[in-house]
Amino acid sequence: MLSPRLYIEYLYLTFSYRGYLSEVKQQVADMAVNSSGIRDTARVLGISPTTVIEELKKSCQQVPGNEALLEQLPHPQNVKSSCSG
Repeated sequence: MLSPRLYIEYLYLTFSYRGYLSEVKQQVADMAVNSSGIRDTARVLGISPTTVIEELKKSCQQVPGNEALLEQLPHPQNVKSSCSG
């Protein structure tokens, strides 16, 4: 068991960068859905644009079935997946 002082130090070091927080990761995904750009998202949330890009890549890999949904559209050849590329 960590002492209270060590626990606070651990939390500070672990979550001192806002990009590690799950709330911020969720906000990145929400802003992407609302068509916010990478730089805009990074500036608003106070994180690096690289962190935004990496989080969006992770979220694309975690959502299975995008391709199957696209094939159900009337003209799937005209629609590109946001996770491809």
